[in-house]
Amino acid sequence: MRFLATCAMKDLRRRLADPVSLIIWLAIPLFIGGLMSLMFGGDAATPRARVLVVDEDASLMGRLLTGAAGSGRADFLDIERVSRADGQARMDAGEASAMIVLPAGFTEAVLNEQPVSITLVRNPSQRILPAIVQTGAEMLVEALSYIQRAFAEPLRQMRAEATTPEGFPQDNAVALLSASMNERMRRASAWLFPPAIGLEFADASEGDDASQMNLGALFLPSMLFMAVLFIAQGMADDLWREKEAGTLRRAAVLPHTLTTFLGGKLAAAAVIMAAVAVVVLLVLLWMGVATLPRVPAAVIWVVFAGSALHCIFLVLQLLASSRRGAQVLSNVVVFPMMMIGGSFFPFEAMPGWMRAVGAWTPNGQALVQFKSILAGTASASQLAIASVAIGVPAAILFLVSARLAGGRFASRD
Repeated sequence: MRFLATCAMKDLRRRLADPVSLIIWLAIPLFIGGLMSLMFGGDAATPRARVLVVDEDASLMGRLLTGAAGSGRADFLDIERVSRADGQARMDAGEASAMIVLPAGFTEAVLNEQPVSITLVRNPSQRILPAIVQTGAEMLVEALSYIQRAFAEPLRQMRAEATTPEGFPQDNAVALLSASMNERMRRASAWLFPPAIGLEFADASEGDDASQMNLGALFLPSMLFMAVLFIAQGMADDLWREKEAGTLRRAAVLPHTLTTFLGGKLAAAAVIMAAVAVVVLLVLLWMGVATLPRVPAAVIWVVFAGSALHCIFLVLQLLASSRRGAQVLSNVVVFPMMMIGGSFFPFEAMPGWMRAVGAWTPNGQALVQFKSILAGTASASQLAIASVAIGVPAAILFLVSARLAGGRFASRD
C-alpha cells in the first residue's frame, strides 16, 4: 500500500511539474463547449432593427400604422418617426437599418383604391435586419390590399363624415363602420372559422430534457467527460515515457508487482479526475443544476468511470509496438467514443438511434448515470448494473495490462 501511494505521488508531482498538459486537457473541452453554446444560442440580447418612418401623409391611417408597428409586440423592431431630411441624414450615417416613407395622399389612395407606393430605403452595410424589415413591409402591403377590398366602402363613408378638431372621426361614423365590419365578418365566417390550421401546445415537462436545461447545463456534463477521456488517455500515454526513461524496467525487478505500480498511476489519474469533477460541479451548483447533497456521489461516480476508461487506454498503450503507434491507436478509439458517447455532442442533441448506441459505450453509460445522479433520479439498481457493466471489464483490462507490462513491454527497447 505504501508503494502504491509512493507511485501515485510520483506521478502527481510529475504532472504538476508539467502544468501545460493539465491546462490542455481542461482547455480543449471548455473551448469546444463554449463554441457549441455560442453556436446553438445563449443569453445574448436579441438584435434590434432601427426603422425610421417618414409619415408625409400625417393622416389617421399613417398614425395607426406607425403606432401598430411600434407597439412593442415585435421585440426586434425599434420604430421612430422622423422627418424626411432627418431620416435621410441618419440613413447616410448608417444609424438605422431601414427607412419607410408614407407619401402624401397615402390614405386617400388606399380608400379610393388608387395606386400608391411606399418607399423603403435599406442600409447597405447590414444584410439580415433590413431584409426582415423589407419582409414586414411586404406583409403590410398585402394586409392593406385585403383591408382595401373588404372595407373600402365603410372606410370611405367614415372618411366623408365630419371629424373632431383633433382629426378623429365622429362617434356615429365609427359606430357605422363597426356595424359594417361586423356584417362582413359574419358573412366570411364560413370560410374563416374554424381555422384550417390548428395549433397544439405541449407541456415542456413532457418533451425532451433539452427544453428544461439551458445550454451551459446541457454541455458541461459532456465537456466534463471529454476532459476525463483526455486525462485517461494522457495518463496512460505516460507508460511510454516511463519505459523510455528506464523507470518501468527498474520497477519490474522490484519486490513489488507491476500491478501495484500501475495501481499508483491509476490512483494519480483518479486524483486529477476528482479535482476536475469538483470544479465542474461547483459551476453546476452555481448554475442551480446540481444540489450540494448530490455532489459527493457525482464526484465518486466520475472518478470510478474515469478510472475504468483509464484501464482501456492502458491496454491500448501496451498493445502498440511504438509510442507513435500507441498514440494513433488511442486517438482512433477516443474520438469515436467522444462523438458517439455524448462527450462531444450531448445526447439530447443526437438522433434517437445514435443516442441509443452511445448510451452503451463506457463513457456514454457513465454520462447517463452522472446526469441521473445530478437530477436525483438515479436508483440503486441502475447504478449497480452500470457499475458492473463498466467496472468488471475495466478490472479485467487492468489485470491484462499488468501482465502485458511485466512481459515484453518492460524489457524491449
